[in-house]
Amino acid sequence: MKFASQSVTTEKLASRKTLKKPKLEQLDSVLFKWFSAVRSEGKPVTGPMIVEKAKKFGQDLGVAESECNYSDGWLRNFKFRHGIRRLDVTGETLSANQNSAEKYKDEFEKIVADNDLTPEQIYNADETGLLWRCLPTSTLAGGGEKAAKGFKKNKDRLTVLLCANASGNHRVTPFVIGKSAKPRAFKNVTHLPVQYDAQSNAWITAALFKDWFFHHFVPEVKESFKSLGLPEDTKAILLLDNCKAHPPVDELVSGNIVATLLPPNVTSLIQPMDQGVIQNFKCFYRRSFIQGLLNADCDVTDFQKKFTVKDAVYAIAQSWNQVKNTTLQKCWRKLWPAANPASDLTLQTDEEENHQDALTKVLDVVRSTDNPLKNLPEDEVEEWLLIDENEPVEQELTDEDIINIVVNPQPTQNLEEKDSDAETEEKEKISWAEAAESLNKFISFAEASTSYSASEIIDFHIIRNKFYTKRQKSRKQKYI
Repeated sequence: MKFASQSVTTEKLASRKTLKKPKLEQLDSVLFKWFSAVRSEGKPVTGPMIVEKAKKFGQDLGVAESECNYSDGWLRNFKFRHGIRRLDVTGETLSANQNSAEKYKDEFEKIVADNDLTPEQIYNADETGLLWRCLPTSTLAGGGEKAAKGFKKNKDRLTVLLCANASGNHRVTPFVIGKSAKPRAFKNVTHLPVQYDAQSNAWITAALFKDWFFHHFVPEVKESFKSLGLPEDTKAILLLDNCKAHPPVDELVSGNIVATLLPPNVTSLIQPMDQGVIQNFKCFYRRSFIQGLLNADCDVTDFQKKFTVKDAVYAIAQSWNQVKNTTLQKCWRKLWPAANPASDLTLQTDEEENHQDALTKVLDVVRSTDNPLKNLPEDEVEEWLLIDENEPVEQELTDEDIINIVVNPQPTQNLEEKDSDAETEEKEKISWAEAAESLNKFISFAEASTSYSASEIIDFHIIRNKFYTKRQKSRKQKYI
């Protein structure tokens, strides 16, 4: 299977293993980190640019001119050490363009044909920043508030990685990155509906991505294949953009499950998850968040304070599940039209369609209640829906940052200290008896209400019976 990146060939990666370590390791490491970062952004890199940057880094690192001559031979060795296949001849920016997208579509279809792949076997993953308790900037009032108060926009953020296959029948469990390894809100929570990890700034890193790939993505894909009756060694491709935090594709291989990169100048045009899926997901999340505010018996600032990262991850999981299979299918049309040729997949622009749909759904929620929120201007709701559209998901490195990472590697930060829910009141663990009392009260409420149908009330009784069964098992285990 051929899944080599644009700048690095697998042949050179294999042959370079026998090379000796470079003479000036720090300069070499710093320069390659810079090169990788620039190429991941789709910017051009020429030979003279590398030489000039090397000279600057050399000065910053205190490398004497006599130690490195930055000759054509030095450049050739640098390229060979890092498996760099080619450089750009000119400094022309690799801007997104339709011609490049069309060319890659042909390459992609060849990969599909050569490996006899089906939509069930091809996945796309993409990260997005989520300002998880941000509200519109207007002065608002919560459910129990008579007069609105001013408040600052909350900037707490998470990074959310979403991944699904082209058939739309398998959406991978969302991967959420927060700032705290053990948020206080997670205390006494046995199972989370997402995969959760932490980084000091809630950014995706190469290490976190590799862990997700091998310990979550690969097992879930294999389980999906098993449920479809496919062989254990079935091939699968994970399509990725050129995010700097994504490891080289040769490091993302597990049997017949591999990764491949989109060219850096076409991701905004044809990357599936960018064609309305992430926007659709965020629409559902924000609608859920607004509904929580409207039902809160407190003012806006108190609601934001009480809304924890635990509430956020449950809303993330629910919102991801609400994205329709057809939405997951339609997002592949620009890259792979043959994947889902069904007649109901119209040729309307998904992004425009999903954006208008998102705005309508949130406005429906806002306008449906006798609350000051109903006066929220439509343009402000629209702005709020897109508030974190360009929120970074990875660290933006300066030259100084790159040098510091190589020269002065920092010990892992204690992520337990960074808890956005630190001010949240710690709740005691609820006992079985307390849970039973609350469940019985809810069922009594539902039985007396006209808002629930007979079938829904039967479902509640079934849940209560399951609860009693689990409670009995818990008692037995206690005395074993």
